[in-house]
Amino acid sequence: MVFTGRPNAGKSSIIKEVVGLDVATGKRPGTTRRISKYPLNHGLVLVDMPGFGRMIGASKRLENRINVRIIRFFEYNAQNIVLAVHVLDISTFLEVTWRLEKKGFISVDVEMVQFLEKTLSKFPLVAANKIDKADEKKIDANLKEYTHRISNGNPSAVAGYVFPVSAKKREGLGALKSAIHERLVAEGYRTPFKIQ
Repeated sequence: MVFTGRPNAGKSSIIKEVVGLDVATGKRPGTTRRISKYPLNHGLVLVDMPGFGRMIGASKRLENRINVRIIRFFEYNAQNIVLAVHVLDISTFLEVTWRLEKKGFISVDVEMVQFLEKTLSKFPLVAANKIDKADEKKIDANLKEYTHRISNGNPSAVAGYVFPVSAKKREGLGALKSAIHERLVAEGYRTPFKIQ
């Protein structure tokens, strides 16, 4: 089970809240800078990936090295990955995406989900984190645009894969936890946490 996302999206916070692992978290982007593996149970390992993309305070060389390491990890381990969870900061999705598009880049949060689906041959779960950071109208607009983009214009195709959550306020985590549980059980694993 692998967790991905941009720096400061809240991957480690989601892991801490959903699975109960005591992983390092911080307010500064790029707290997780290496691929961290945590054995859970019966052969199941949780992998907390470093943030993919731009890191504040990191050299371009370090950034590139980490990004290449992440891509290679998925390419070399695809057959062993039973579940991927992509975490994004949904509160800033549109503004970050538009800023990137002006420079000719695709959103990392869209690109990573598409890469995961292609590489793993299954659609990842998405934790649309930080719903507490903006008003409901903005969150709804960001979610609508995000689901439109990751589904190639067919949002109903990703229904049941995208979960609006707040790790900080512990909102929406029950649905995400249940989806993770169902996926792991379907793959023959026992869940590493208690379902509430």
